[in-house]
Amino acid sequence: MLAHPRIHVMLNTDYRAMVGTIPFRKMIYTGPIDAFFEFRFGKLPYRSLEFRHETLDQEVFQSVGTVNYPNEQPYTRITEFKYLTGQRHNKTSIVYEFPRAEGDPYYPVPRKENTELYHRYQSLAAAMPEVLFAGRLATYKYYNMDQVVAQALATYRKLAKEEQAAPIPV
Repeated sequence: MLAHPRIHVMLNTDYRAMVGTIPFRKMIYTGPIDAFFEFRFGKLPYRSLEFRHETLDQEVFQSVGTVNYPNEQPYTRITEFKYLTGQRHNKTSIVYEFPRAEGDPYYPVPRKENTELYHRYQSLAAAMPEVLFAGRLATYKYYNMDQVVAQALATYRKLAKEEQAAPIPV
């Protein structure tokens, strides 16, 4: 799939540096909506995470893949990856997640004033039918993984329906 001539993978590339160089009829944008519009109305606040990875000299650390810690600890969860991959090894790898106010955006901050600011960006997005805004950052909404997959599939169905109406030349 990645070898297809209409698919381009560019790592460590700023979107703004590339947007004018690759022609498109439709673009799916999944980054922060405020960044897309160059923070025209101000910056939307997000909660971030810091990850601390450890490899331990023991077969298992906890009894399941992810344990949430909502109360007294400075971290919010610990994930032990071998449960997720089915790996068997005499060592194990875990990651602690620490909530942070600054850093990469992960979670929208649900407050009335933030929703109002997002709606201002959303009105700009509505005027751009060639760009589909999808995902947590682009829609400024918390999604569980099943909701993200459902949104991605709905976006695909919308594009496929439009493609049937007006096929994209190959």
